[in-house]
Amino acid sequence: MAAWASEIVGEIELGDGRLNRRLVTLVETFVGHPAASIPEACGTWAETEAAYRFFNNEAVLPEEIIEAMAEATAKRCQGLPLVLAVQDTTSLDYTTHTDTVGLGPLEHPNRRGLFDHSALVVNPDGGVPMGLISQQVWARDSESVGKSDKRKGLPVEAKESARWLLGLRQTEARLGPTVRVLSVADREADIYELFALAHELEGDWLIRARHDRRLVGDERHLLATVEQAPVCAWTTVELSRTDKRETRLAKLEVRRAQVVLVPPRRADGVIDKWWAGHPEVERLAPKKLRPVRVGVVLVDEVDAPKGAKPVRWLLLTSLPVETTEQALAVVGYYRLRWLVERYHFVLKSGCQVEKLQLETAERLRRALAVYSEVAWRLLWLTYEARAHPEASCTPVFDETTWRVLCVADSPTAMVPVTPPDLRTVVRKIAMLGGFLGRKGDGEPGVKTLWRGLRRLDDMVAAYRILREHPDLLPDKLASQLSCV
Repeated sequence: MAAWASEIVGEIELGDGRLNRRLVTLVETFVGHPAASIPEACGTWAETEAAYRFFNNEAVLPEEIIEAMAEATAKRCQGLPLVLAVQDTTSLDYTTHTDTVGLGPLEHPNRRGLFDHSALVVNPDGGVPMGLISQQVWARDSESVGKSDKRKGLPVEAKESARWLLGLRQTEARLGPTVRVLSVADREADIYELFALAHELEGDWLIRARHDRRLVGDERHLLATVEQAPVCAWTTVELSRTDKRETRLAKLEVRRAQVVLVPPRRADGVIDKWWAGHPEVERLAPKKLRPVRVGVVLVDEVDAPKGAKPVRWLLLTSLPVETTEQALAVVGYYRLRWLVERYHFVLKSGCQVEKLQLETAERLRRALAVYSEVAWRLLWLTYEARAHPEASCTPVFDETTWRVLCVADSPTAMVPVTPPDLRTVVRKIAMLGGFLGRKGDGEPGVKTLWRGLRRLDDMVAAYRILREHPDLLPDKLASQLSCV
């Protein structure tokens, strides 16, 4: 899997070729051992010390690593008719790391850590994640906790809400004018300045509404207007499992409308007064907020299971929803938003980034930038095998790796001459991680995949050692090994 890591070499320049090569080595190492600690993944004291030197090096800017990954992502998107940029925020809890400097309060003021806001690019044709396009990591100011009332009159740039606008601006800039992108986010991104900025950038967006906004030329508000629209379609979708529900098929009724939103009232002079005192801060939102024409899609679950909360999505979009097909397309795009949640799940549970023992928040940010590439690769492999099951495994796994995997799966069978397809390899790896592969089990998830990759990496390492020292093996086993 070395080609995975080396893909970003041409996109990054850390000022020293040794730093570039070390970055590649770290990505290669952590992909093979995503859940291991840094010393365990590196294997030797020399490699461990080199990893810590990299994370401690002030010349390594995490923003440069993320930007290089974003450039590689943009190249993968060339030629696609449409991509989704799904944004979301997660918290990283380092409360028990009492010696780490530079952390801030989390959702609960007694918890300490960092926030990570990511924009993941997804190909809607198959739902395959294409890579990160933006990442913002910050520590919350302790003095700001519990003072939300004092922030109400401030412009969006003075609030954490600015992360959504910055993510949108970076997405549009990094993907460039040749890639058509639809920015997708959940209810936290229902910010009027975000709609206005997207209009200014001529970008498309899809946001789940949180506010029942006023409409131009209508005494009714947003929700009442779309609720009175007739049902235009029924559809069935599979709802992914969350902490509050199990996976289930949901029957949905869909309504649609086209409306014009009234911009919110802002206190006169607040923006100009604030900007006069903070000229160093980048202006993200347009100074003047104007009415915005949007498409609205209301999704309601019917016949929900007893005791389950019915699904209700009120979706706002810059896309047209003049036909049933367009409205159903919007629903399909929004369903893929949860992939960014899966990405954060892999980052936290698969890569175990909340267990990193580093002394400062800045060192954690460098490590997070590296592990972000690892987490995306693991997620990509899971969904690429589902979207393109018959593709060859060779762009991802070298010959030694897939041959060792075949021997581990069937020790007495002949090793195939031609490489197996990607789906077969991914399923065999997942079986090493606990996937049973029974008829009704479906396709393996990312959790069994990262467990299996760790075991496979150990097997390949053992094979390489024994191949170099056949004198350590009985003659019969050495003969069998030579066939791999």
